[in-house]
Amino acid sequence: MTNILLRKKVRLICLTNILFLFFPFTSFCFAETGVEPRSVVLASHQPLSGPAQEYADIGKSAQAYFKYVNDQGGVHGRFIDLKIVDDQLKPKMAARKIAELTVKNNIFALFSGIGGKTHHAVYPLLKQQGMPSFFVGSNLPEWTQPIRASVFGFMPTADTEARVLGKYLTENHAGAELIIWYAEKPVYVRAVKALTNKLFGVSAKLLPGKTGRLSAEWELIIERQPDLLVALGNFSDLMDLLKASPNINFPVFTGHALADSRLPKWLNDSVSARVRVLTAYPLTVENDHPGNKLHLQVLNSYAPSMTASRWTLYGHAVAELMVEVLRRSGRGLTRQKAIFAAENINNWQGKFLPPISLDSRNHLVLTSFRVSQILPGRVNHLSDWIDGR
Repeated sequence: MTNILLRKKVRLICLTNILFLFFPFTSFCFAETGVEPRSVVLASHQPLSGPAQEYADIGKSAQAYFKYVNDQGGVHGRFIDLKIVDDQLKPKMAARKIAELTVKNNIFALFSGIGGKTHHAVYPLLKQQGMPSFFVGSNLPEWTQPIRASVFGFMPTADTEARVLGKYLTENHAGAELIIWYAEKPVYVRAVKALTNKLFGVSAKLLPGKTGRLSAEWELIIERQPDLLVALGNFSDLMDLLKASPNINFPVFTGHALADSRLPKWLNDSVSARVRVLTAYPLTVENDHPGNKLHLQVLNSYAPSMTASRWTLYGHAVAELMVEVLRRSGRGLTRQKAIFAAENINNWQGKFLPPISLDSRNHLVLTSFRVSQILPGRVNHLSDWIDGR
């Protein structure tokens, strides 16, 4: 009887050892949604078609970079599987397609969803499912002000850009006479306050932009003969203002919206040479930048039909940051670990981005910029990195 019990005990121990031997390789170990032993699944909504399809290069470029990383062995042995739905930048379509995708697939996190309104449409589902959203492609302040526990923004807010400009002008143009032109919209009214709060020793006068009055506004600006002009607005606001400008002999400072190598082609030479923009990741004309060299290699190998542009650079940059978050999360990947990893990125730069610092009080990626001048075929950086937090 004793021998029988002993044999049973030995069999039980052997079986237990066998189970522990194979246990780490079973799917049971990776119970987190969207995480498998050899893959992690991300989702994104992007305008792959329709009037805004220029932005589709963001997702396609990110996908190319993930393929490059996968061919290097992935992150902790896991391949990154990015599934992109085409929302045509339409909120209802974004909500429907992301909902359909989550029914068919286990999704770990949303990655680089493009558009404020479209992301608003999908956010209730993300919140319901406890799915984090990494690096929203929207400059709306409500994504990060106040902090949402599982949401991280990528694009700078108008307030952030304004603080960078205020710090630069205080440091470099003390005693100057400044006019602040701004699109008369609530987001830029707030940005004016953020700018003036950082101005010391610079005299500023405000000029709210009125639709259909750009010629009259330029007459007023020229009459006042400022040393500097700051222009706050979105891409269309700023392009309309600058295209209506006469020949000017003072610099015009603006934000990140016009940080594009094509700027000298969009404006006449006398105006474009006066414009100063905020830049984060490199521009396509910066051929010697190590990030751009890698970017061209990635596109040539994994997306040969694509041409490098502002949007492919954006996609590469945000994908590089996502890889860093997954790397810092460790092998035992969970949503909470990924959020914690993102909140503990301190002064990290990578190959593409400015210094990035995220924590529990700041979920906005692009807060540091350089003041730059874009000329045909080259870029002059007029400052070091300036933090707009």
